[in-house]
This record gives sequence, structure tokens and C-alpha cells, in this order.
Amino acid sequence: MIILRNLLILSAAAVSAAAASSSAPQAHELDESYTFDEYLSHHGKNYSGDPEEYNRRQQIFEKNLKKILAHNEGKMDESGELLNGGYVMGVNRFTDVDLEELPMGYNKNLHPDWSSQLMMHGEDDVLAVERRRLGGLESYQQSPDFEMEEVSALPQEVDWAKAGNMNPHIPQQSSCGSCWTFAATACVEAALSIATGEAPMSLSEQNLLECAPDPLQCGGTGGCEGATIELAYNFVADQTKNKKGGMFNLSDVGYQAMDETCDGLTKGKAPVVGIDGWVKLPKNDYKAVMNAVAKNGPVGLALAAGNWALYEKGVFEHTDTEVNHAVVLVGYGVDKKTKEKYWKIRNSWGLNFGEQGYIRVKRSDDDDTNCGMDNKPLVGWLALWMIMARN
Repeated sequence: MIILRNLLILSAAAVSAAAASSSAPQAHELDESYTFDEYLSHHGKNYSGDPEEYNRRQQIFEKNLKKILAHNEGKMDESGELLNGGYVMGVNRFTDVDLEELPMGYNKNLHPDWSSQLMMHGEDDVLAVERRRLGGLESYQQSPDFEMEEVSALPQEVDWAKAGNMNPHIPQQSSCGSCWTFAATACVEAALSIATGEAPMSLSEQNLLECAPDPLQCGGTGGCEGATIELAYNFVADQTKNKKGGMFNLSDVGYQAMDETCDGLTKGKAPVVGIDGWVKLPKNDYKAVMNAVAKNGPVGLALAAGNWALYEKGVFEHTDTEVNHAVVLVGYGVDKKTKEKYWKIRNSWGLNFGEQGYIRVKRSDDDDTNCGMDNKPLVGWLALWMIMARN
């Protein structure tokens, strides 16, 4: 079994079974004549057995179609090229879905970065809370082992997906709040690829979903109800150290989009990757994030994704600060046509979301202070974590 070193996390301010019959129109091809029944056909959905549900979904679709058309007006030429930067919206499998139905899996109010703001205890109490929040396991958190250079000294563009270190299969978490498992798994896959120089291996999220303990309900109540990336990392590190397991091949332990029982899940299966530990990057530190992505690899990220559902392409600008989703930061760059700086993020909503499963989010050199910020108590942070790979 291959054992990887530390995986990274960052904390910063909040920033139907029927097959589709044909391709859905792209943003520049949409107009008000596009019907709900066409949409259902394009996306393989069927509510014919429930008239009430059909009507509800149709109302959501029609509201979102108006929103898409209004947002996109004047933003593209006839071929779909963006005229002045920014981003455009499009129809996808979420166009008839309410915000609260979006597949997320990260409850910021159940994360220690918020609850710890209320703690006024001594060091021993803090360490005890730290251990409890990691499922009662020993903490395998470590310090970064790379030099923090000035941002001006770093490459102008980094893209671990383009470099071939991200798994080309973009997962679909379905209705399960399992984003935290997909983010952690993608980072391990990438770290392994970077360390070995080989193509990414497909690893299983299901072992994390069913087996990672979350007794304090950090980031959620566990399983499909959400948790945190560091819980996933720490569980794998503990399993690795104690020779109880690690990460398993996806072909051996497939994803089920449900959390049942851990008992017997990996019986007769051998782990193929382990990790030594993980790193949490400092809060609100643009320099640390840029160095981590440039020098180490993809970083696990918790952020506000409530406004992402209708994104199709371009550089998205955040206005939401409600942290609710875990994803993977795979790089950064500058759009060659519009000169907009961006972060490149891998989602777990399938290949048909955004730019082939990815979203680019606006970046600025003063992101230490320029991120959207919710100033309510215990609100307005986001977290990133990483592992550091070795052979």
C-alpha cells in the first residue's frame, strides 16, 4: 500500500433513470420558447406519475429560466462567446430544483472553526475538544513543509487538472450530502498521482461515507448528512497508522449515495493508499493558498456554493457567504481573453455541471480581505485542507 504524507486544508473568509433523448441547448441557444417538457426530455426526468410534483417542478423551472435569460442578456455573441467577461447561466439538471435540494453536505454551523469562537478554555480543554471533533481519534494534523514565497514569485497559472493529476471522471454525489468525501478522495487521488508521476487512480468515497466517525456532528451529522474534509483525512491517517485500512479502490468499494453500515464494507478488500497526515492552512491567507496550490497540489475547500446551480461557463463572482459545500481547488490562472483572474474548482455534481464539472471563481490579489464576509457571530469563514505527497 502506498502511504502519502500530509493532505492540506485552508481557512479563509467566505469566500430519473430515464436516459436523456438529446442534448440540452447551451446558454446562447436558449430563449423563452424552451419548454419544461423539452427540459424533462433533455435531462431524463419524469414526473408524469405525480401531477402535483410536475406542477411544482414546472414552476421552479420557469422561474429559473427567466432568471437565466435576464442574467445572460447582452453577455454573449451569437456563437456563445462572452463579450465582456463574467459568466453566463444555463439549463442543467438543477434548473427545476430548489436551493435547499441542492446536493451539498457541509453545515458550517456544525464546524469547530465557528463553535471554537465561543470557547474560553485552557489548553488541555482545547486539546480535548480537538480530539473529540476528529471523531475521538488522535489528530494527524501537521505543519506545511514548503517555503512561503511572495505571490509574485509563483507561476502565473497552475492547473493540476490540465497537468493530468486530477481524475478525469467527475463524480456525481446525487442527493447524498457526501461532498466532503468526494473532496477528500479527489485530493488523495491527486496527491498519489503527483507523488508517483502516474495517472490518477479511482479511489472509493464509500468507506469514508460509512465509516469515518463524527460524534460531535462537525460539518453535519455524518454520512449523507454532511461532515468535514479533515474528518475524512484524519480517519484515513488513523486507519493507515494502525494498519486497519486506508483508501480503497473504487472498483472494490463502489459509491452507493447512501450511508448504511460500516460493518463488513471492506471485508476481503485491501487498501491501496494511506496517508500520514494533513495540513490546515491559515485563515484569510491568500499567500498561503497560492503557495499551497502552486507547490503542493490540489487543496480541499469548504465554501459558499448556494448560487452555483445555474452556472454554465465563465468567471463566476461570489456574492453568497453561507458556507455549505466541500470541493477541490485545483489551480488558478488568468483568462486569456478577458484577463480576469480566477480560481479553478472541481465540483462533485457531474460532468455536465459548469465547465465540464469545474467552475472558475473570480480571484484578486487582495483576497485576504476581498472575500465575501458574513459578519454574524460564528459565520463567515471557509476552510481548506491539503495533503503533502511523497513516494
